[in-house]
Amino acid sequence: MGCFAVSRSARIGLIVLALAITVVGMGAVGMALLPAAVTEPVVKPVTQSVELLTGDDKPEAITVDFDEQPAALGISNYPHIQLGAMRYTTESGLIDRASELLRGKTFKRWYGYASYRAKANDMVGGCRSSIELDTANGAKLCDVSYDPGYEGNEGPGIYILDSDVAYVMEGNQAELNDFMGQCIQDAYEQTCLPDPQTARDSGSARTWLFEDEMPWTVESGSTGSAKE
Repeated sequence: MGCFAVSRSARIGLIVLALAITVVGMGAVGMALLPAAVTEPVVKPVTQSVELLTGDDKPEAITVDFDEQPAALGISNYPHIQLGAMRYTTESGLIDRASELLRGKTFKRWYGYASYRAKANDMVGGCRSSIELDTANGAKLCDVSYDPGYEGNEGPGIYILDSDVAYVMEGNQAELNDFMGQCIQDAYEQTCLPDPQTARDSGSARTWLFEDEMPWTVESGSTGSAKE
C-alpha cells in the first residue's frame, strides 16, 4: 500500500479543525438541553387599540346645533339617580344655560372608545351622567354623556355616542361638567330624598320632575309612579 507524509503545519491545521468541530458539536448539544423558552426567538408583542369595525361612514367631528328651541332639560346619573332614569325641568334659565354650554361645541371622534368600553365592562360600579335638551313633545335635540373613567384612563370625559362611535368634546369641559353636577345634585335632593315616592308625594314645589310629570307623558295619559 502506498503511504504519504503529513507536514508539521498540516498536522496543526487538522488538530485545530477537529477542535472547532468538537466545540460546535458541544454547543449544539447544549442548546438542545436548554428550555424551549430560552431557545425560541424573542418576539415582542405589538399592542394597539381595538376599535370595532363599524362607523366607517361616520364623520371625524360633529358640531352641536338645534333646529328647534329646547323646551325641556333632562339629566341622568348613576348612582344618585337610578340607572336608566331621567329627571326633567322646564325652567327657562336652566334650559338657556345648557343651550349656551352646548350649542356650537365641537366633538371629535375617539378611536379608543371600543377598547375603553371593553375594559370598563369588566369593572363594577362607576359613575355615569347624561344631559339632554328636548322639544315640547319630548323629542331629543341633543344628548351628551359624561364618564369620569375616560378622564382618569383614556381621555376627556364628556362625549356624544352615535351607535358604536364616540365623539369627545374639544376644549375645556369644566363649565359643562360643573353645570351637570349642580343639576344632578338639585334633582337628587328634590326627587330622591328621603326616597322617590316621598319626594313625589310631598307637595313641595320642585324644579326637577319625574318623566311621567312632563307634558308629553301627562298628555298621553301616563300615571305617576316612583318606580323607575
